Amino acid sequence: MQFVDEARFVVRAGGGGDGSVSFNREKYKPRGGPDGGHGGDGGSIIFRATEDLQTLEFFANRNLIKADRGRHGSGNNRAGEKGEDVVVEVPVGTLIHDEQGLLADLAEAGEEVIVARGGLGGRGNSSFATSTRRAPAFREKGLPGEEREIRLELRVLSDVGLVGLPNAGKSSLLSAFSAARPKVGDYPFTTLTPGLGVVDDRAYREPFVVADIPGLISGASEGRGLGNRFLRHVARARLLALVLDAAEDPEGAEATLRAELYAAGLGDRSSITVLNKIDTLDDELRHYLRDEFPDAVQVSALTGEGVTELRDLLEKRLRALSERERTLVTVEREHRTFRPTWSGMLVEKKGDHEYGVSGEEVEKLALKTDWDNPEGVENFQRELERKGIVAALRRAGAETGDEVSIGDVSFDFS
Repeated sequence: MQFVDEARFVVRAGGGGDGSVSFNREKYKPRGGPDGGHGGDGGSIIFRATEDLQTLEFFANRNLIKADRGRHGSGNNRAGEKGEDVVVEVPVGTLIHDEQGLLADLAEAGEEVIVARGGLGGRGNSSFATSTRRAPAFREKGLPGEEREIRLELRVLSDVGLVGLPNAGKSSLLSAFSAARPKVGDYPFTTLTPGLGVVDDRAYREPFVVADIPGLISGASEGRGLGNRFLRHVARARLLALVLDAAEDPEGAEATLRAELYAAGLGDRSSITVLNKIDTLDDELRHYLRDEFPDAVQVSALTGEGVTELRDLLEKRLRALSERERTLVTVEREHRTFRPTWSGMLVEKKGDHEYGVSGEEVEKLALKTDWDNPEGVENFQRELERKGIVAALRRAGAETGDEVSIGDVSFDFS
């Protein structure tokens, strides 16, 4: 399976079904009233996080995901069926963006968000009967479903992120930690995709997840090498382990890693330094590195030296991370998930004898109106008067015969 961590496509919810115009025609009821049923709501598109997926490969060649429209209403007050919702599963850690920014962050299994809502079904003529209007011969049309282009971005969730230059031994260290068996080679950029391993020891309260991030190089945050694509996965790790090749300029490697993390906005992330491949060093060099890196852990992924001590230190540091820090991250994500909707009304002059009316409620009213039905148009005009829109247009200078547009609908003012 190919690892894909970004995808872009269009989602289109189903439109609502139209209401029905119908009158009761039962025997012995020659004056039966209106009995047109409502149209069904359109199906919505819902994204749900699951731990069963680790890649966005399914979406790599998708251009469109759409839901069914609602069925039309019919006589005898029969409502149309609702369009079936489409539930799309994505990996845990998926961010959903639209043209306005972050729409949702699905960081826990089972979390879901509606990315495109189905259109409401239109009302049948039975809904418009009143004491003075006993036989309305008009209905509402169903509203179109929402449509938007979205971008999915997968950020691997982990407790510990192994960060290092190419060939620092991160994959070997992951193998020493866990049952994961990533590809290991003696050449740069062996790791092309993030790898995950679970450290599960009975001595620990809880298992923790370690991610092997593809090697960073100088300039990675500006788009060089492979690391720039995977810095996003580093952002998900609660704790970073800077893995240095003890035999290959560890001082310069640490400076490069910290500079790239700082440039990516991750300079303040909790971290520890790990000196790997110490099996290649003599005692003199080991003592030198202890003086140069007093807080670092010296390990050998090849021989296993120091690996147990490193695992214990990681588990201890993870437990020490405050619950307050996790709570702040969760609250920020929840606030970013919701977006306010403006539903007011605005009347503006667009040109000579041209006026525009905008607002969620009035635009929906125009979409629901059956413009081929004279009674439906009359009802639309009555609603404009009732909502004060006609008066607002007159105050703006509109006169009989001027063109008024509401959304995609245009008509002459009267």
